[in-house]
Amino acid sequence: MLLSGVMQARRFSRTLARVLGGASLLLLAACNAETPASSSPGVTLLQQAAASGRPTIAEFGAKTCTSCREMKVILDQVAQRTAGEANVLIIDITEDWQASQTYRIQMMPTQVFFDVHGKEIGRHIGKLSEAEVLEGLSAGRAR
Repeated sequence: MLLSGVMQARRFSRTLARVLGGASLLLLAACNAETPASSSPGVTLLQQAAASGRPTIAEFGAKTCTSCREMKVILDQVAQRTAGEANVLIIDITEDWQASQTYRIQMMPTQVFFDVHGKEIGRHIGKLSEAEVLEGLSAGRAR
């Protein structure tokens, strides 16, 4: 009986995903939560970034998302500009559902800023300019 309920929930979440698109990411992540957090490459990267003592931006998106692809160009520029001073991570949530669940990502692209101690200091949904990304990273240094 329980297995049937789980299967129905997964079927429902897939249907909801087709109807709602990105808005159902959190529901899908909850239904596919069989993988422990330690096996998530995105979670591991974020843990390593938190231990680095540098401010971090993590962008949660997908290769199929137009805004995410546009943000990747900006984040690549920021990564070059801040090499050795900040961490710039791009996590494809279609390949790493566990990371999206762990960080409660509901839409994409979502950028999450962390300070030098690994504490989340802000998040944004949608596109950001290079200046806005640099500003968020500077706020992470100031703490």
